[in-house]
Amino acid sequence: MNNMKAVLKPGGFIYITTRSRGFPYHAYPHDYWRYEIEDMEKIFGDFEIIALEKDWEAPGVFLKARKPTSWSPNDLSQIELYSMVVGRRTREIVGVDRAPLTRRLRMRLLTSNTLRLLARKIITKVAQ
Repeated sequence: MNNMKAVLKPGGFIYITTRSRGFPYHAYPHDYWRYEIEDMEKIFGDFEIIALEKDWEAPGVFLKARKPTSWSPNDLSQIELYSMVVGRRTREIVGVDRAPLTRRLRMRLLTSNTLRLLARKIITKVAQ
């Protein structure tokens, strides 16, 4: 996040929309983290937050913030985010290979062609 903030010119705006807990695992192209309002307040505590609100359609967060002219980056190393891989808050980036077995199986099922085919069959049956 600090890399995105660093390349923004002083006085520039950043707009972010992201998903929160409760939004299902989507696997495309990758799906690792869920952000809550409180997380965005911490991450962008070194910016002027213009708007920060929950998504009204799906679990998520919208942020509009402005970079101050005398910006100094926050230390983000202690912020724990909800990891879709391990199913809890963590500071570590954990690969799928280190996820709990039940989570690995669920993630594989959700990304498999079998599940897509089954969903297509169910939709077809319901539509008839």
